Amino acid sequence: MARSVPVPAFFQVLVGDFSEKLKMPTAFVNHFNGSALCKLRGPSGKCWDVILEEENNDIFFHKGWNKFVNDNSLEEGHILVFNYDGNSWFNATIYDNSACEMDMEAAKTKRSTGGLDGQRRDYVMPGETIIRIIEFKSEHLCFKRTMEKHRLYQLSIPIIIAKAKGLISKKTIELRDPSNRSWPIKVTRMGDGRLLMNKGWRACSKWNQIKKGHTIVFEFVKGHVKLHIVRDEGCEVILTGPNVVD
Repeated sequence: MARSVPVPAFFQVLVGDFSEKLKMPTAFVNHFNGSALCKLRGPSGKCWDVILEEENNDIFFHKGWNKFVNDNSLEEGHILVFNYDGNSWFNATIYDNSACEMDMEAAKTKRSTGGLDGQRRDYVMPGETIIRIIEFKSEHLCFKRTMEKHRLYQLSIPIIIAKAKGLISKKTIELRDPSNRSWPIKVTRMGDGRLLMNKGWRACSKWNQIKKGHTIVFEFVKGHVKLHIVRDEGCEVILTGPNVVD
């Protein structure tokens, strides 16, 4: 009886700056016989086009990889298993930080609410309009902004927070997005007293696919500002805690 030929496969643990590109193991490259344009099929069955890039004799998933990362809610510590079907097709299986295969529906819900662990409630208003509310609790200073077009390019920090955190004299602050990627952001004090995040903010919002209608919670933890992105435009975010500016 003929033995079946095993499907070439490899796994990668997502660490560091994985959201921009991901290295293909050197030992696996010998099995790869496809083109620079490959297809990644995720657990949902949906496919993503990703372009491979060669750098210092290594092969990376590059252009298009960031969209795969964002669409599948990948985070540091997740494990991806890639099974190669040939002809530049890969099937990806995702394991989360519990070491179990990721529940994609739960991950999708977490992504739509920015990973906020606050209490979620649905209210039925007159006319049977449903309003979804997320209550975000924090012991840290925090504020929120609902994104409008101009806020994708620059965004103001409440003056009360700027003074409390000693930002008035600073030139830059550090933002960390939901994947823990660090973004140095230039801040500028305006004549009317406002403090604006400008240079670096546009790149951060573009990379994280922040769009008009999304709600962003800025949480000032030790040494940096943590971003929480709520993508559900029909959701109202309420901040609660001793140090919130709503």
